[in-house]
Amino acid sequence: MDPIADAAALVADRYPEARWALLAGSVLDPGARTAGSDLDIVVCVPDDAVGHRDAVRWRGWPVELFVNPEAGHRWFIAQETARRKPTLVRMIATGVPLVGEADSAGLKAECQAVLDAGPGPAPDTALEDARYAVTDLLDDLAYARDGGEADVVRSVLWERVGHLALAAAGRWDGGGKWLLRELRAWDLGYAARWVAARHDDQAMVAVARATLDAAGGPLFEGYLRQAPVVDEIPAASTRPPVVVRRAARAILLDEAGRLVVIKRTVRGRAPYWVTPGGGVEPEDTSVEDGLHRELFEELGATAKIVRQVFLTSQPKDAGVAVHNYFLARVVSMDLALRSGPEFQEPVRGTYDVEHVDLRDDAALAAIDLVPAALKGFIRTNREALLAEAGVS
Repeated sequence: MDPIADAAALVADRYPEARWALLAGSVLDPGARTAGSDLDIVVCVPDDAVGHRDAVRWRGWPVELFVNPEAGHRWFIAQETARRKPTLVRMIATGVPLVGEADSAGLKAECQAVLDAGPGPAPDTALEDARYAVTDLLDDLAYARDGGEADVVRSVLWERVGHLALAAAGRWDGGGKWLLRELRAWDLGYAARWVAARHDDQAMVAVARATLDAAGGPLFEGYLRQAPVVDEIPAASTRPPVVVRRAARAILLDEAGRLVVIKRTVRGRAPYWVTPGGGVEPEDTSVEDGLHRELFEELGATAKIVRQVFLTSQPKDAGVAVHNYFLARVVSMDLALRSGPEFQEPVRGTYDVEHVDLRDDAALAAIDLVPAALKGFIRTNREALLAEAGVS
């Protein structure tokens, strides 16, 4: 079994549109590889693709897939490094290119620089929280009267001590086996003492107290954390948000009172359903004009727009993306006239048109219509929607 060749074949089969892909993890080191080693594969897909994490089997290998557009990978990197656990950073920095080597080089270099620089000193509050927890657990272990409780305290204390040691040293942290790997990367002698203390209470107490001393000492009296003020109303921003993207979509009903939806099937994700529509383009004279264009491109349809009935927004770049949902009724529809760019790009998956009886709550409940808030709105207000659209 060749992990690099097998990983490359998987990417070619499942993600032919990938901008780049990397194989990472211990499987690359023959000395560290075991019979249970998996393929950790990081894939960068186009910006309009759906990010996901997936676990599969391929050619006898267990595989973990970390799939995102580059912006998604950067978001996870920011989240992880804020927690001082550089899982994705390490995979990208040390991964072997499977495809798009030149395209991945920039982010690989950035991740390597982050990994080499380390997280820096832990915040004082984080160290105090860790010191307080270890101090309290030491007392629990010293006075435990129940053997089962003592075992639990011993296990938690041992792990917390390892995390405290890394935080006090300004080192990257890790979970599971990576806690020990990070300790060994920092101080082999300390890591050996920490491992040996796992089943020896006297040694564990000694390692815990030495670690506390290095971090600033035990902490109990004087430890204080203010509770948040839950009834405080945050001050409104003086700078209004900027709409950086606007989309128009239709809650589109046919003459039989059925909701016209599009079933989306893309690699790496369970099928889901969306209402027809899309982004408003600069050449569109209005949001409604953009909706008419999108309905013809996606469905070969013309429609009578009743009015806007729903709106969603979400943060995007330096502003917000707004989706305007209009109640509309089909005037004509011929799928042979569909002409949107998505139908020319197989990597985007399939767009199957379906009709769901709006009066059948079970049928509507059975589809994964996104966003969930829209589905809830339609289910709650379906009778009113039918009436307002003039469907008897």
